[in-house]
Amino acid sequence: MEDKLKKVQSIISGLDRVLIEETFVVDQDLNAVGKVKVIYNEIGDALSFAVKVLPEYPLKRLNAEAITFYNKELIKYGHVMGDGSICIHTAHSFDVKKKLEIDFSSLKRWIQRYFVNKEHDDHYEHIIMQPVKYKDEHHSFIFTDTEHTFQYGDFGFFDFAQIHSGLFYDTKINNRIILNFKDKYSKIIASSKWSSTYANLPSANTQFGVYVFMEKPPAVQTRFIINNWKDLQGKVPAGFFTFLHGLERNNQKAIGAPIPLIIGYKISETEIHWQAAMLEFGRFPIGHEKINQMWGGFFIDQKIDWMMTRNSSYEYFFGRGKFTDEIANAKILIIGTGAIGSMVATTLVRGGCKNIHVIDHDVKEPENVCRSEYAFSNGITNKVDELKEILTSISPFVEVQIMDNQFFHVHTKVFNRPQNLKGLEKALDNYDLIFDCSTDNDLMHILSQLSLRQLVTLSITNNAKALVCGTESSHYSWVMNQYENVLQNDIEDVYNPTGCWSPTFKASYNDIAVLVQYALKNINVKMRHGKALRNFVLQTNENDAFSIKLEEF
Repeated sequence: MEDKLKKVQSIISGLDRVLIEETFVVDQDLNAVGKVKVIYNEIGDALSFAVKVLPEYPLKRLNAEAITFYNKELIKYGHVMGDGSICIHTAHSFDVKKKLEIDFSSLKRWIQRYFVNKEHDDHYEHIIMQPVKYKDEHHSFIFTDTEHTFQYGDFGFFDFAQIHSGLFYDTKINNRIILNFKDKYSKIIASSKWSSTYANLPSANTQFGVYVFMEKPPAVQTRFIINNWKDLQGKVPAGFFTFLHGLERNNQKAIGAPIPLIIGYKISETEIHWQAAMLEFGRFPIGHEKINQMWGGFFIDQKIDWMMTRNSSYEYFFGRGKFTDEIANAKILIIGTGAIGSMVATTLVRGGCKNIHVIDHDVKEPENVCRSEYAFSNGITNKVDELKEILTSISPFVEVQIMDNQFFHVHTKVFNRPQNLKGLEKALDNYDLIFDCSTDNDLMHILSQLSLRQLVTLSITNNAKALVCGTESSHYSWVMNQYENVLQNDIEDVYNPTGCWSPTFKASYNDIAVLVQYALKNINVKMRHGKALRNFVLQTNENDAFSIKLEEF
């Protein structure tokens, strides 16, 4: 370590406009610690920084840089943490000299941008806070948008429901979603925009908390959260203290029980954030005093136990990427939820789709799990029922409906005369996009005769050598021609399970998924650019390396 220490100090001393103010030493944790001055203009003005270099340097410690620069006098500037550390993210290098040059260059850029030029980032930075445990467990409150416009001084109750508990690193975390907001008389004034699956969770799973809305964030120096209740004095309406006092007085039997308080504030003209703290009946952090013959409330000198909150609005949930709005906002029907259909369904939901209907007459067996989206833990069950559970576990915004599994059998196998098909066409006219993943040629023949908004038929040849996608009207003949006259489709080399079951095509989850995802990508791109979908085939080649060729017709 001594050799590394000397090397670090030697390199730093040779950097341009950097002076060593205090010699580097090794502390009890084997960190190299010292102090430097960084000159930032031509007349020699400089800023001092304590420097800590971790033993891992130049590598990272987990996901964090292994070098830190500190100056607590700079916390009023952008990208400085509460302990005075400068927030920098720099390029990777295995070479100590090169890495130190990169890191100090990043520090110099921070000085120029935020100290000298006093820049402010356009995007909102949440106030800096460290969640604490309550009774040795973490608690999170997840919220989403409502239609209500909150105003300064609003307060009342909110309902929340427990979802799955988990681990936050090495500590249990209790995860809750906020369901609605009520006024002080317990009348609902706003419901959260969750899907019906979450909005209608059983009442036995529901509890209540209290909220208050402030105009500005509960922060000091605009970025650091207030950590003492008395520092919130004057930021909430006087009536809120009377409300809390009455709540505590009317719940004497609940003494010692926790109750969350969420504090709301604007982070833009249209967006608000909620920050949660945990209270305890019998120990509310409030007092009352008589001033000018009037009783008034106040916050006492007591530490705030801040909990975690997360904004899970639709825009945040899918902010990192979703399908084009033409797909995400469409009313979608998926026919057949086997390997292909289940992958289509999960992909669409992860892509932001909000309205999906599914239909399949089949039951999921254990052997279906290896190449579809189902789980062994659910045992033998209807495919559509398990798929609905999976889809709603992925997104809190998707509405999933299960169609009667006899619908298409009746309307295509029994009543399939021209006069009957008009009724079927009318019933399907509600859907903007229909994915037929059933591999049922009879059904494809009937559907191709209808005038639908957009029908997409997906099927895969044996061993997943090719995927065939019919998208144009009357594509039945084209699809059949691909299988019968164009593509190689070895129908002898199939999987024959024990017993008198129907043989199925061979292909792994990976084989199917790569083709399904490629097909959906092509459909998404075409629709994003406003182009009509055309029939296409994806053909694979594994001679030298794996490749996919897309051919449109």
